[in-house]
Amino acid sequence: MLARTDANDTILFYSNSVGAAVLLPIVPFVWTTPTDPLVIALMVVSGAIGSFGHYLLIAAHRLAPAAVLSPFIYTEIVLVTATGFLVFGDVPNRWTIVGAAIVVASGLYILHRERVTRGVDM
Repeated sequence: MLARTDANDTILFYSNSVGAAVLLPIVPFVWTTPTDPLVIALMVVSGAIGSFGHYLLIAAHRLAPAAVLSPFIYTEIVLVTATGFLVFGDVPNRWTIVGAAIVVASGLYILHRERVTRGVDM
């Protein structure tokens, strides 16, 4: 909804600011300052790539309805699961798989319902 009225930069700034403000009180209890320059560089690159991805997501919502975009966002579940397995050797348990299946199925159902309701091929 904000994509209709606000610029992409504005939405990105406020969403990042709110996220930072909400998490700031927790930082003193969990933060460990990295000393390895490689870890610091990876953190900065990860933050930059994440912000750029969020910017692209905001731009996509300006061009297409959320019901059209959501199935593409579900590929994130697959990519994160694969990355967790390849990098950390983490195998998702059955409840994680069931939960992911419910999320994906409900999103696909909403996409189908939107298509039928509008009678438009998105």
